[in-house]
Parts: sequence; C-alpha cells; structure tokens
Amino acid sequence: MALLMCDLGVASRVMKNGKVLLVQEAHGRHKGQWGFPKGHVEANESPEEAALRELAEETGLKGKLIGLAGVRTALRPKGPAVFLCYDVHVRDDQPIKSDDEIASVAWCSLEELKGLRWVSETMHQLALDGLRAPAAMVGQPGLTARTAPYAVYRSGHLMQPNGRLRT
Repeated sequence: MALLMCDLGVASRVMKNGKVLLVQEAHGRHKGQWGFPKGHVEANESPEEAALRELAEETGLKGKLIGLAGVRTALRPKGPAVFLCYDVHVRDDQPIKSDDEIASVAWCSLEELKGLRWVSETMHQLALDGLRAPAAMVGQPGLTARTAPYAVYRSGHLMQPNGRLRT
C-alpha cells in the first residue's frame, strides 16, 4: 500500500443559543480575518483530538465532539489538502480566553456574520449552515476491532439551538 501525504486541517464549530463561536486571527496572512478555532493535525493525534486541542489552545474552552459538520477537499501544488470541521459542544460555565495567535473571540449571530472578513469561504458557509439549519454527521466508535481507535461518521442529525443533538 502506498502512503499518500496530505495537508490535514481541522476546525471546531461551536454553536450556542443561536450564535456561533468565532476567532479573529492576530498574525500571518489571515491577520484580522474571522473563522473557527482551527489548526493542523499532529503526527501523534487523531483529527478529532486535534480539533479539540486547537479549540482549547485558541479559546481556553474544553469541548465534547458532537459530530462532523463538513469536509473540504482541494488539490494544491504540494498535493491534496483535506479540511475537517467538527461540531463541538462546550459547557456554559467556561470562561473564554485567547492565546497570542488570536486577536479576538466572539459569539456571533447570523446577522453579525455579514460584515466579517473571513479566513475562508468554507468557514463562512459552515457558520451560515450552522446557524440556519444545524446538522451534524454523528460519529461512533469503529465498527470493526482494530489495534488503534477510529471513528465512523454517518448521515446528519439535526441540532438544537443550544448546540446539542436533537434526540
């Protein structure tokens, strides 16, 4: 089996009470632009672990994975790029704090999304989708016994305005 290297990025979409959590980049090519807490998967972690790690690093929030919100694929000059956006639930009682990568953290309503400069159109669309008709592909443990854990994501489930799955 051939090994294919790709750029694997992740983000956390957190919604609560009709608002979505966004961060504003403090440095780099996206300075001043808004998006979800995001980053790259490290060699020793799963994409799910990376999404939760990035959320904690950029906002101080600890969360629980709900499911997969969306996938973006692209072919770049250095090879394939895959971006996975996860829906994450956070408790209400956690204070938000940003690190030096983040200029600002905000909970934004649908109306407030209009005037923002976005890191990417993908994040903008996922934020709109989350506020208009929230749904997630729910993950479950792998179906076949393996030596390392893996997850399977299946068709979407509607979410409540507080960011939890409807049961």
